[in-house]
Amino acid sequence: MAQTSIVTGPAPGSTLSDATAGDAHSAQSDSATARRNERANFSVAAVFSDHMVLQRHQPVTVFGTATPGAFITVSIALSSEESPMSSGSALTDQTGQWTITLPAMAASAAPHRLAVTDGTDAIVFDDVLIGEVWLAGGQSNMELELRNSLHPESTMAEAFDPLLRFYNTPKTGSIDLDAENASGWELCTPDAVGVMSAVGYYFASTLRNGLAAERSDDMDGVPIGIVDCYIGGTSITCWMGRARLEESEAGREYLDRYDQKVTGRDLDEMRHEWNRWQVDFNAWNANIAAAREVDPNATWETLNAQYGECPWPPPMTPFSQYRPCGAFEAMVSRVAPYTIHGVLWYQGEEDEAYCDRYRFLLGEMIDEWRGLWNDASRGNGRDISGPVHAQLPFLIVQLPRWIARTDVGRDSFHWPVIREAQMDAARTIDDVHTVVTLDCGEFDNIHPLDKQTVGERLTAMALARVYDEESVVADALRPVNGPAAATITADGADHLIVTFAHADSLHFGHYNGDALGTDVDVPLGEPIDADMLPAGESGFAVVDEHGDWHTAEARILDGHGDTDSVPSVMVWSNDVPHPQGVRYGWFSWGPAPLFNEAGLPAEPFTFSL
Repeated sequence: MAQTSIVTGPAPGSTLSDATAGDAHSAQSDSATARRNERANFSVAAVFSDHMVLQRHQPVTVFGTATPGAFITVSIALSSEESPMSSGSALTDQTGQWTITLPAMAASAAPHRLAVTDGTDAIVFDDVLIGEVWLAGGQSNMELELRNSLHPESTMAEAFDPLLRFYNTPKTGSIDLDAENASGWELCTPDAVGVMSAVGYYFASTLRNGLAAERSDDMDGVPIGIVDCYIGGTSITCWMGRARLEESEAGREYLDRYDQKVTGRDLDEMRHEWNRWQVDFNAWNANIAAAREVDPNATWETLNAQYGECPWPPPMTPFSQYRPCGAFEAMVSRVAPYTIHGVLWYQGEEDEAYCDRYRFLLGEMIDEWRGLWNDASRGNGRDISGPVHAQLPFLIVQLPRWIARTDVGRDSFHWPVIREAQMDAARTIDDVHTVVTLDCGEFDNIHPLDKQTVGERLTAMALARVYDEESVVADALRPVNGPAAATITADGADHLIVTFAHADSLHFGHYNGDALGTDVDVPLGEPIDADMLPAGESGFAVVDEHGDWHTAEARILDGHGDTDSVPSVMVWSNDVPHPQGVRYGWFSWGPAPLFNEAGLPAEPFTFSL
């Protein structure tokens, strides 16, 4: 897609459900073939299929719909045995919903069989494993598929792991039974893994290695399952319910903007408008893809001059996945409460224009999702030793650096506010952790291709903060936090001293400052031969008494007075005789050269004296 400040998704090459073609009635469409998870009087949610992974150490929730009052039984057994390991039954309620919870089970790579029956008909799922399950959610940077990430050929060619599996939730803004029927869990093979979230894949594959200490004679490590649940170009409000949004001023503002665009409009007219946009959008993407094949280094100025600006945003409709609540109603509510260990969340780009609302909405979304997954009962029925958190863990990817070429020189400074909201959530909400990726962005490309670094940092955070340390290999317990500003003090009239935590071997290092498509030849964080950087290269700025910010020089100190042995940086500007505050990385795009011994980037921050 064209990289401008208003274009945030979908990710290049991504595909959308047929429901996005404007069929608002897809939930009622007739299918020429029998639906895999339906029988005459009951159904099982589409997220259950052959090859799925069930969460270990926690009670497993199985759910679906049936004739009110129907008696449903769920059982699980080893495929090699007739007698079930465990089973449970429940009556369907008056709304036609049923939920059954099976007791917690230990990890197992042996194929299991999960059966659901109403006493007359049955649905049986084969090749079911028990291990770790995470949901990968958000917008286009979580959506970016492995086949479209940096150097995918070698990764995909070697990606054969029968214990790593994924489920792609159909991407739609209205329930699409046909798309759900066509969906199903996939094994990690070179032919299948290309359409998996690249972040999700690298997280899962490194988590498999991180949990390798749990290998046994009958299990080659812990099975890992990823539920992909994302759509590019979606606001955080797309992933929340209307009732929750209506409770706050911030939520109502999003709803009001949406309602103004659709109220009183003819549905057929909106469907026609959507279909027309979809044709234009598909044609534009095809042209760009073809041009990229011919010239991978073509600039966006050249591409836009030849093919025009990307037709974005799409028209707003009641069936659009880009509307508030759309993805929540048609995706999240369709997979919840499939038992998971935690959520990987990479989103925020679409909300930059309303960045001052993002922290509140992020907290509200986390709280709402935790309610869907019934946190209060997450530990009930546990009979297997293992880590279970009282709150559903969220691992958030902090937005990297980015700016469109057309916006150089007129930074809106919205992205730093989003980044601070993401970090504040980690500081103030239990079982929420944020990984810094300030060094991973690409100039003029809102979809940076290096998703391996992102996935591996998420894994390191999960191993250190979510899993019991005793269950992971020693080298997985490496640092997971980059340098974080701890204190700021004045050193005379003109200099400020910033001390840092998590800053062993604090140094200036390399970061990805190259343009779209340029390989990263030097590892991120690799030290450079300098302990002082001039203004404009250090990433630091200081503020004068009038509130104006100036780029600053910075020197790393080995020890300074009372801060002896505490990692510190001296910051100053010759244009600011009495600095009133300091910030680092507080821009959409700019230098981010500060790293620690582990090669992790410093957190962006802003401090006042």
